[in-house]
Order: sequence, then structure tokens, then C-alpha cells
Amino acid sequence: MRCLSVAVGLIGLLFSPLAGSAQGPCDSSIPFGDNPENGRFVAVDNSEVYYETYGDPDHPPLVLIHGNGGSIGSMRCQIIHFMENYLVVVADNRTHGKSGGSEHLTYDQITADYAAVLDHLGVDTAHVLGQSDGGIVGLLLAIHYPDKVTKLVAAVPNLWPGKSAIAGWELELSKDYRARIDSMIAIGDTSRDWENEKLHMNLMVNEPHILLTDLETIVSPVLVMTSDDDIIKPRHILEIYEHIPNAHLFVMPGATHFMLRDEHELFNYMSDRFFREPFERPTSREVLLRMIGAE
Repeated sequence: MRCLSVAVGLIGLLFSPLAGSAQGPCDSSIPFGDNPENGRFVAVDNSEVYYETYGDPDHPPLVLIHGNGGSIGSMRCQIIHFMENYLVVVADNRTHGKSGGSEHLTYDQITADYAAVLDHLGVDTAHVLGQSDGGIVGLLLAIHYPDKVTKLVAAVPNLWPGKSAIAGWELELSKDYRARIDSMIAIGDTSRDWENEKLHMNLMVNEPHILLTDLETIVSPVLVMTSDDDIIKPRHILEIYEHIPNAHLFVMPGATHFMLRDEHELFNYMSDRFFREPFERPTSREVLLRMIGAE
């Protein structure tokens, strides 16, 4: 989740049960992200990826992908909602949670990790839901592993770094927080894994590098979601939507970049409806012509 590593450094608070939200936190006694009964590791490219599965193996598979600075627990509102009707596959992104580390971190690397988890589970194709950095990974899965993605919900992704895609205030926060990370590393502070956080921040500063022409190759239906006060600029989200051949666009009113938690009921409902219903792309022109013809 972009900016989780930035906002005053309160990564844990953003996802804690005490964090403020419009609907209140998702109540669950299940220790998502630390559940030995449901968790496994898979070796991928000299590292290990930790994942958990929930739901009936005979149900349609659904992959949930968290954002920068998050973990499996970040998706708890989605796991709770979808586990009744889907086989939910949710992992800690590389260098996050219980997953292994890496000297360098790229979105392509994380994308390949998810493809490997699906191969390990024997899942040929799945629905995918990703938020922020998870949305970026979802797009890359649809681009580079098209056979693995049935439908994709890409919530507030960006195609490239910088001010044309990201709000200026977030870029300033990122700059300040990177300076704080460097200062903590310099003094040898051990209160947090600052080297790991530097990897996460560098990922957001230097990547992704997805071309608009890459989006045009996506064959799976995609629901592009954003909020009306987001970190990713609305014009950039609209550009993403316009370049995906089979896409829907949903702008959640009165919401923010963290809508998957703060507005989880509507977020989950719209995602589930998209997954369940056949993809159609009616146009206002078609409807108007029918109306004229009926008259």
C-alpha cells in the first residue's frame, strides 16, 4: 500500500484494530498472517514466500495481494468476506511479513513470486484482487501471465513513479521519510528493520515502469477502482482504465487510498459483483439508440 511506509512511519497503526475507520475494523479471531494451520512456505528464486489459504479447495480460487509495507493481515477484511465462496490465496509479498528477503526488490520479482505460488498450489487460473502496489502486481500478472488471471480488480495502481501519477504531498512525505530511514541506518538504530523499509521505499521511488501499450495487451476483464481523494491522481487512474480493452471503472465517493479497510463493505461488494457477473461493457450510445428506437 503506497505511503504505508511513509505516513509518519505508523505502518502498524494503519492496520491495527485501533486504527480509525468509517465502518470500524473487521472483527476476527483468526490470526491472519500468523496462522500455522493455514500457512505454508514455498521456495522461489533463492528466497521463500509465505502464503495462507482459506476456504473450500473446490471453490473458485481468488488471489489477494497487499500493498507496500503491508502483509497478509492487511487483507483481513477481504479474507473474511471472500473465504466463504472462494479458495482465498493470500501471501506476504517478498521482504514483507514472513516472506524471505532480497538484496533488490522489483515488482516483476514479486509478480513472479505469485505465479510460483499458484504453480505450487496447482492453480492454473484465478481471480486476482490487488490494492495499491498489489494493484500494480495484479496488472503485471495480467500482462506477463495472462493465462493465470481470469478477472482482475486493480485498486489504485500506478504505472510509473513521479508527479504525473502520484500526489505531490505524498512525494514530499516519501522524501522526508527516506531521509529518516537513512538517518536511522546511519546511527545503527534497531527499533525497526530500516534496511527492509529502505527497499520498500526505493521500490516506490524507482518503479514501476508499465507502458500504456502493455495495458492494451491485457485480455482478462479488469475492474479499476479508485477513491475520490486518493494518493494516485485521478487522471492517471482514468488513463489506466482507458487503455485496458475490457475494463470497468469504479470511483468510491467519500473514500481514500485505504478504502479496502475503511470502506471494506462497499469495496468487497463491488469486487464480488465484478467477479460473479459476466463481463459486459454497455455504452451510453447503445442505450440512447434503443431509447430513440423505442419511441
